[in-house]
Amino acid sequence: MTPHRHAPSTLEILVVDDEAPAVAVLEWMLRDEPCAGTVHTAASATAALRVLADHPVDVVLLDIHMPGPSGLDLARQLRSGESDPPQIIFVTADAQPAVEAFELEARDYLLKPVRAERLHAALLKVAADRYGGANGAGSEVDGAGEEDTRVAVLQGDSTLLIQIAEIRWAQAQGDYARLHTETGSYLLRITLNELEHQWAEQGFMRIHRSHAVNLNHVRRILHRQGRMSVQLHGAEAAELQVSRRSMPQVRERLEELTVRARSRGGGDDVGGADA
Repeated sequence: MTPHRHAPSTLEILVVDDEAPAVAVLEWMLRDEPCAGTVHTAASATAALRVLADHPVDVVLLDIHMPGPSGLDLARQLRSGESDPPQIIFVTADAQPAVEAFELEARDYLLKPVRAERLHAALLKVAADRYGGANGAGSEVDGAGEEDTRVAVLQGDSTLLIQIAEIRWAQAQGDYARLHTETGSYLLRITLNELEHQWAEQGFMRIHRSHAVNLNHVRRILHRQGRMSVQLHGAEAAELQVSRRSMPQVRERLEELTVRARSRGGGDDVGGADA
């Protein structure tokens, strides 16, 4: 159990996730969350019920896929067994069960990796229900609802915030992606498909089954024997292969970025080609 603020209008929260790194990230985010009071944790639905028996909470941040009863199972049990159950905010990497989750009257549905502003907005909804909109904590965070520009990653026993704009490219590693910046690489539990979808507006594009690239970091397009690759800015000029299927879309997106850069008066050597 992690103590946070104890203002009358803060929320008592239970985080339920079987993956310790996911719990650690949420605990870390909640330390700076003005809506958060005391935070409890549980690694399974069964453990969550034990916590709830001793500590009635306002809201459960609930993963869906866990060994034993799932998060959906726990939500059903809470809805059927209590007259005033805690509100549920699902926090998961899987978008498919969203319809079923909202049928269970979930207050919100957050996809991992969770953005701080998105979490804050979801907790504000709960606080408004619990305290009639009297929760003054919401004014402590400016820009709630705006797109976050950072992502929380774990490195050893520490949690780091890195700027999404600084991520040059991402490499698929099973259910994870390895994020490459100029200064290092970090693992994040997200698939490349999810990454491209969530960060498309920040310039990310899937160019191969094994990697996605931040097009803002592309310095040059290389053409060799009918194949295309992109070379990235930086001390280590990484060169990434583009699949044949993605070649037309990559050219189109890079041309759009070049036009925008030139319209702002910036130079850009994207489009240079080597035979």
